[in-house]
Amino acid sequence: MPLYVGDYLGDTGHLTTTQHGAYLLLMMHYWRKGELPDDDRQLSKIAKLPLKTWCDYRATLQDFFYEGWKHKRIDAELAKMMRVSEKRAIAGQKGGLGSALARMKLENASRSRPAPPRAIAVQPSTEATAGADHSHSDSHQSLSTDESPGETRGRAAKPEIAVSPELAAYVAKRTT
Repeated sequence: MPLYVGDYLGDTGHLTTTQHGAYLLLMMHYWRKGELPDDDRQLSKIAKLPLKTWCDYRATLQDFFYEGWKHKRIDAELAKMMRVSEKRAIAGQKGGLGSALARMKLENASRSRPAPPRAIAVQPSTEATAGADHSHSDSHQSLSTDESPGETRGRAAKPEIAVSPELAAYVAKRTT
């Protein structure tokens, strides 16, 4: 609930502290519920005042309301809030629909495209890569020509994985 302090203080300078509290509680209830009951017992509970005190303040507080317990400024703010909320909901729906359409276009485009050809690994062309164990993600593995193909340092032999010459050259450069 927006509270325009300058307007509020300009309109309520004559209220006591207790009347300020009661008026603010009435406005907050009105903001949340959209109305106030036309019943002194309920209004005294909303204002958190004993019924006798409420009855003493009722006329002063009712001056801020019209047609019983309607509040002009809060009604205007509620209407404004509803307009903004509706605009945001519409914009959100448009944005959501746009995103969904874009996703659908991408999915449809990817389904209609032929799959890219798969890269085929070439057997290593240098002896430096022949004995390398590429079955682990250890990027600091050395490529040594001292070992025979398929032999790994103290490990059980594993089948070799074909490596492109470009990758072999890159690994060789990184490990020297």
